[in-house]
Amino acid sequence: MATFSLQALHDEIENDPQGIGYKEVGGAWKEDNVICDLINAKNYKIDNISIPMEEVRAATTYDGYNDLLADEQEWIRWMTPNGGNFRVTANMKLQLSGRSLASDGNAGSGNDNQSFWSVSESGELAPAMLALIEADGSRAEVLWGKNNTVSIGEVGHAANL
Repeated sequence: MATFSLQALHDEIENDPQGIGYKEVGGAWKEDNVICDLINAKNYKIDNISIPMEEVRAATTYDGYNDLLADEQEWIRWMTPNGGNFRVTANMKLQLSGRSLASDGNAGSGNDNQSFWSVSESGELAPAMLALIEADGSRAEVLWGKNNTVSIGEVGHAANL
């Protein structure tokens, strides 16, 4: 993930690699507020940086946990030992949801049965975990990380580069 800069914002708007429509027909940039709305619209999928450990435990049913092998049960206990956050990684997301990490604004690929939950429980637990891990995000968040937004002023400054 790149670091935000006015030059990076300028290049995103100028090149418009996703065809978002930052420019008018003829190549002039749209109004700053329009560009700001477009780049901050939650039209993409991103992964949260981390999720609360308690939410993972709360979403785990008794049957789902009971059906896990002893090593898988230990993994859950080890990864969610107490209050705090469970960092989202490729392995964590695969084990809990059966999906790969989101990439370039696209949801991760895979399916419920690729999670470590039993076949009888994966249809309930994998989507519950996926809802905790994956979130709607903006183009700004895809480019510069979760919770990053672009202001009208930053669009104006980027236009002057």
